[in-house]
Amino acid sequence: MASTTRSGLLAIAAASITLGAASATAMATGASGPSGTSGTTGSTGASATTGTTGATPKPSIVACPASVASSPIGAVQWLWSAYGKPNKSDATVSYTQTVGSGSWSNGSAKGTICSQDQGGGAPKRSIVLKVTGSSKLSPDTTQLGLVGIGLVLHVSVSASGDKAVCPVGSTGTVSLFASYYSVHEDHASMRFAGTCAAWDQTLSGSILHVKISHNGAMIR
Repeated sequence: MASTTRSGLLAIAAASITLGAASATAMATGASGPSGTSGTTGSTGASATTGTTGATPKPSIVACPASVASSPIGAVQWLWSAYGKPNKSDATVSYTQTVGSGSWSNGSAKGTICSQDQGGGAPKRSIVLKVTGSSKLSPDTTQLGLVGIGLVLHVSVSASGDKAVCPVGSTGTVSLFASYYSVHEDHASMRFAGTCAAWDQTLSGSILHVKISHNGAMIR
């Protein structure tokens, strides 16, 4: 795993990503009531003249500050990226662009994860996650029949362009796995509490790249 250089991972280290935003507005317009009878002019229906206007919350622009440069020398470095359709999502997500990086040392982790989703013609939504606190690193673990390394990160939402669903302060867990050896298969999942569970995702396959190493070396 350590000797393999991934273009998706290099993209994380090279630059931050500014997450875009879009908006949608829905409007319903009332119509006039029918004319009256016996020479009396009909009045306009009350519900018809009062047109109602509904608008979806406008997602805001969220900066993406994730950078591998924040990882201290000597600690375990972790980084991952996902570009494409998730395997599973609790919301209608046609495309996700997620990047994250940070470090792990003595049972705790820190770093930043940024995620932007686009779903079914709906506005883009974006969040920034802060990684802090206790973290479990599991070398020589097995997932789906493959031996590799796993990492569980505890996160909180530090910025949100989707405040109505996933407000700042929401908490969750991000689990990463990268297999060893020539048959390389990565897995990642994001799980959140409360209404922010709409951001839950499972990721794998060619859209996902995970690297967990110690100064570039495999952790055993």
